[in-house]
Amino acid sequence: MTASPNASNTNARTNAPTDGPPTDPAPTDGAPTDEALTAALAPLANGLAADDYRLDIARTGDFAVSLTVVAGPEACADCLVPQDITRRMAEQRLTAVQRAAWQIDVHYPEGH
Repeated sequence: MTASPNASNTNARTNAPTDGPPTDPAPTDGAPTDEALTAALAPLANGLAADDYRLDIARTGDFAVSLTVVAGPEACADCLVPQDITRRMAEQRLTAVQRAAWQIDVHYPEGH
C-alpha cells in the first residue's frame, strides 16, 4: 500500500503517530478482549513485577475483573501500595480501553 501525498503519518482511529513507541489501546464500543485487558494492565503488572509480585487477571464479566497480586519469594512487602490505590490505577487503565463502569476486585497476599 502506498500513501497519497496528502496522507499524514498517523493512525486514523487514534490520531496517534504510526511509528515510534506503542500507545494505549483505543477505546472500544463493546467489552474489550482479554488481550486488551492484559495490555491495558501491563504497566501495573510491570510495576508490581519490579518488586517480585505477579498480577493475575481474571475476567468476571464484560466490564468486571478480579486482580490477584501474588508475592514472589523476594517480594518487597513495604513496596506494595494499599489495595484502593491499586484498584484506582487499574480503573484508570481499563477506562482508557473502554469507558464503562468497571467492577474491579483486588486481592492481596495475606498480611498486606
